[in-house]
Amino acid sequence: MTTRHKEAARLFWGFTVLLILFAGGAAFALFASRQPEPPAQNGILDLSEWDFSQNGSLLLTEGWELYRNRLVEPESFALNSQKPDEYVKLPHMWSGGRPETGEELATYRLQVKLGPEQAGTRKALGIRDIQSGYRIYVNGQLYGDGGVLGKSPSPPEAAIYPSIIGFPVTAGNNEIIVQVANSAYQRGGIHSTFTFGNSLDIYQYRERTLVWKISVMAALATLGIYHLALFWMRKRDSMSLVTSITCLLMSVRIMVLDEGILTFLAPSLAPWWSRLSYFTLYAGIPFLLAVIQLLYPREMNKRVTRTVWIFSGGLALSALILPVRAYTCTFIPFLVALLIVLGYCLYVLAYAVARSRTGAWINALCVLIMIGTVVNDILLEQGVIQSYSLMPISVFLLAFAETLVIAHRYSKAYVDVENVSGQLAQLNQQLEEKIKQRTEALEITNAHLMYANEHLHQLETSRRELIANVTHELGTPMTSIQGYMKALLDGVIQPEKQYIQLLYDKIQMADRLVQDLFDLTKLEEGQTTFHMVDVIVDDLFDEYFSSFQWDVENQGIHFQLLKPETTQEGLPVARIDPIRIRQVITNLVHNALNYTEEGGAIIIRGEYGRDRLVIQVTDTGKGIDPQLLPHIFDRFVKGNGKKRSARDGSGLGLAIAREIVMHHGGILTVHSEYGKGSTFQFDIPIEFIPMVVD
Repeated sequence: MTTRHKEAARLFWGFTVLLILFAGGAAFALFASRQPEPPAQNGILDLSEWDFSQNGSLLLTEGWELYRNRLVEPESFALNSQKPDEYVKLPHMWSGGRPETGEELATYRLQVKLGPEQAGTRKALGIRDIQSGYRIYVNGQLYGDGGVLGKSPSPPEAAIYPSIIGFPVTAGNNEIIVQVANSAYQRGGIHSTFTFGNSLDIYQYRERTLVWKISVMAALATLGIYHLALFWMRKRDSMSLVTSITCLLMSVRIMVLDEGILTFLAPSLAPWWSRLSYFTLYAGIPFLLAVIQLLYPREMNKRVTRTVWIFSGGLALSALILPVRAYTCTFIPFLVALLIVLGYCLYVLAYAVARSRTGAWINALCVLIMIGTVVNDILLEQGVIQSYSLMPISVFLLAFAETLVIAHRYSKAYVDVENVSGQLAQLNQQLEEKIKQRTEALEITNAHLMYANEHLHQLETSRRELIANVTHELGTPMTSIQGYMKALLDGVIQPEKQYIQLLYDKIQMADRLVQDLFDLTKLEEGQTTFHMVDVIVDDLFDEYFSSFQWDVENQGIHFQLLKPETTQEGLPVARIDPIRIRQVITNLVHNALNYTEEGGAIIIRGEYGRDRLVIQVTDTGKGIDPQLLPHIFDRFVKGNGKKRSARDGSGLGLAIAREIVMHHGGILTVHSEYGKGSTFQFDIPIEFIPMVVD
């Protein structure tokens, strides 16, 4: 897994954990004190066994008596002169500004039966959303109202702000009557159920809900201001501006929606707060879509974004200029269209996930959550469920996710800048080192050139010496041959055997010199054929090296052959041309014989190195002159003070031996102490082959 994928995974799982904690806190804050009520029968809810101190408050949902097309006064119920049209469940709404039967008015009634221990205590009703003009009576007394309950031709005026009403209760049945009327909104009636319980519990629940909404609103506002500041500092970053506008619009919507702050601070402006809640929703969604467009421009079609802008822009404008009944009719169609748009966004994000785009997983998760909140709001609006509008929370989660993605991008850009700075510093250091290295290289090159120049000079000198040596080496025997032949022709000497033998030796010496020069030239030019075979190291010493014992000891010199020893398993085998290796040893042994006095010693020793066999030929002779030692492997170089005459060697043997060793992948070296002896050493590659025992 790459670093980029690891960072994305940490971002995704960190946000997922945060989301779970956030959702858990939201669920606790919204629903911790809600308890389902016992079933109601014939308009009577029996709470005589309900422990308010332990179970807390509850929702008055089922068993409400409905009286259509009339505002029934408490006195009429006291006379038992009214019969309910049906029993309904809250929330209960009608559409088009009229009830199902065409009238604008309705009365809801529920009797709550309490035990004797509740007599004289104060209870409260939590009213969140009615969106109709209403009056609430408890045990015949008016305790709460909102808006104006009018009759034609004077239309009623709705109230959309929440409230809490407190009242004393008695043992037995406590009658709750709610009169509602609507002509302004598209959907009138009671949009949410009532919360019933001890006054302190109801107030605490509302405060807890209010704190939760203020927290979400403050978080959205903070995110909006933060992104606005980012845009102010970097005006080319349009995504920060779009995210900021989205967060600020949603924070304003929370302030005016249901139990919002502004509905408490200025309830008289409730119609304007309603317009503002619709406007912020309609205007915020296109900006939210624009965020995804800016994050993933290659995956999203611009025509879809443009269409959503036109559609939502028209709805937002209608919320400001059209009558209440007209713009409230657009909410459900807008939510359905929003579901389609979010489904398209989910497709885009899935495409982005497949392409491994940054933050695509997180945004896809947030869009899934938003789809769930939109479904929740649709069901809430239709009265199918009793809940809260959760879309602002999902918008906050998505905005927070975008903040994480943007922060990740900025952090990555900062890290990239740090990396580039570090790379530049490292490059600068490397350049300085390269300049230093180049300077040193130039100095080395200059030294090499000087050495090459000197070497060329030496080669030229060697060439001249070679010509002179060849001329001299060939000239000496040829002069002798010429002298003897002239003497024979002139009759100075007779063709006796000794003179013929001398002529033969001179011719043989010249032939050997020519053959050695020919062999050395072929070796240096790589024209010599080597017949490589696998030879067991012990056989190499026993069959090829031990044969020198007679030659050495015949001259009164002690001979010693030391075979190598190893602790490794397997059979040591060398791949060599045995004739050529024998030629090397022959040259080294004969050189040792020429410089070792009688009573001395010549030792052939073998040692194992790392995949190598090291062979040494050591003598106790007089050694090599230190001035001659650096040139000992050059052509026609001969030591001084040898036991035998110069005719015994051509001065090419060590040069030929070195070339043979080099063709075997080894190096021929010499160590000599003048007056004490010399050691010639070379190495060849070997392999330990496992031995199989049958």
